[in-house]
This record gives sequence, structure tokens and C-alpha cells, in this order.
Amino acid sequence: MAEKEELIQKREGPLCTLVINRPEKRNMVTVDCLLALTRTFEELAGDADIRCVILTGAGEQAFCAGFDIGALPTEVPPDLEARLKETPPLEMALHAMRAYPYPVVGMLNGYAFGGGCELAIGCDIRVAARRVKMGVPPAKLGIVYPYDGYRRFLRVLGFAATLEIFLTGRRYDSSECLRRGMVNYVVEDDQLESFTYDLAREMAENAPLSMRGTKLALYKIADYPELRPEDEEMIRALFTQSLQSEDLKEGKKAFREKRKPRFTGR
Repeated sequence: MAEKEELIQKREGPLCTLVINRPEKRNMVTVDCLLALTRTFEELAGDADIRCVILTGAGEQAFCAGFDIGALPTEVPPDLEARLKETPPLEMALHAMRAYPYPVVGMLNGYAFGGGCELAIGCDIRVAARRVKMGVPPAKLGIVYPYDGYRRFLRVLGFAATLEIFLTGRRYDSSECLRRGMVNYVVEDDQLESFTYDLAREMAENAPLSMRGTKLALYKIADYPELRPEDEEMIRALFTQSLQSEDLKEGKKAFREKRKPRFTGR
């Protein structure tokens, strides 16, 4: 039996749809899926025929429920291992999405949690079905989030909403997501595809030079002022320390056992 593609690409005129294809795992992403997403966006960046990309998940349950830790490869080629140590695979995919010169629309068809929520936030525009729920749970697991992730949420949501989302670790329904700016639109479940594709076609008809310049300029403006290198390194160190903590072990164990974690701060 042929191995199932974890990322499906569909083209229709100036639109390209990318589908995370692991519905049996609520579209949790693997290293292979994220690398495929990275390569695809890099290739599409040089394709003059595609003027808008739609990112979604297979099925109706989830857009993406996060990173599948159980699918981590046991052996990685040395050159790839060095690249992954420098830039984690999720961050590689998000960098490629941002570098893509035209609009990326997240068509959120279901749950978007953890890394899946960040993938959604990394899209330029997000359209959510009514059934959507979103959230990031590091506070419930014992993780200090990576610097790039905090910055991405701050850029899109602002300080107050980002602080609440990360300090509570809550899951928000679509109405709350809209109120906090986590999505641009909420539509009825059966209208998700038609609304999203109409929006994508509208943008694809706009002037390419204008869209490329607008996306590049606005992201550059949103990025400044930059942190000092020592501050950025301090935040990265906090993330690394949290990955080695007893709290993270307890958070993961509590999640598996479906109970509240008992954190100690170690």
C-alpha cells in the first residue's frame, strides 16, 4: 500500500490549497509534514501563476491539533539534523509562510491547538467555521514558549490578548476567537469553503506588485523595534530550560491521565 501523503496540494486557477492530511490524528503535524509545508511554500514563492494559498486540515474535526510528539523520527540525516537544531521544523514552516509573497488564508475547519493554533496565527488572514476552538496550552504543560512564537502572537493579537491567552492556556470558541482577533471571520460550518474561496479569489484578482509590496512592508513595520540580542537569548534559554523541567514531565503525565497537573515550579 502506498504511503499516504501528509500534505496534499490542490490547484485551481490562481489559487493553491494545502491540506494537512492526517484526519485520524486530528491533523497533528509531524516533522515530515512541516518540512513538506516549508518546501511547498518555498516552491510556490517562485510560481507566478499562484496568487493566493489556502491552508486547511482534512476532515471536519480539526485544522491542526498541534505537533505529534509520538511521530518524532528516530534517525535524521546529519545535514537535516543540524538545520533542525538551528530552526525547529514548525518555525521553518512559519518562516516560509511569511516569506511567501502573496496572501495565505487559513481555512479553519476545526480545532487549532498548540502548534496548530500558531500555524493559524501565522496565516495572513483566518476564516473560521462556527465549530472552531483555538488555544495554546504551554501554561498547563509547564513550558515557556519560544521567543518567535510569543512575537508572532503579539504581532497579530496585541499585548493584552496574547498575555491572557498564554497565562490562562484556555480553549476559546469561535466567537471568543473573533473577539480577541485570533480570526478575521466566523462563518457557519457549511459556508466555510464558499466564503474562504470567494475571499481568496477576490485577493488573487488584485495587482501582484501591490500585494507583494503590502505584505512585505507591513510585516517589516510590525517587526520593529527588535529585542536586543541578549534579551532574545534570555527568552530562548527560558524555553530550553522549560523543556528540561519537572513541571513539563508532570504536565505531560497529567494530560495523558486526564487530570489536573500538580506543578512545583522545578
